[in-house]
Amino acid sequence: MSKKTLYNNPDIKERIETFRFQQSQVPTHAQIKCEMYKNNKDALISSLKRKIKKLEEQNKQLRAVEDCSY
Repeated sequence: MSKKTLYNNPDIKERIETFRFQQSQVPTHAQIKCEMYKNNKDALISSLKRKIKKLEEQNKQLRAVEDCSY
């Protein structure tokens, strides 16, 4: 069948348009990969912020102990 024949048949044309719409709603591989990268990046940033906070607290405690020893 030619393209023209397919689009001249209303039922087939409607199915084609429905499938095109459904396909447009499915994220592409690149979009999925980008979303995964953003999520991983956000998780890594959160983890590093927690680590920094913990190290700052340890540093504060060590300085307090150091000040008391003199």
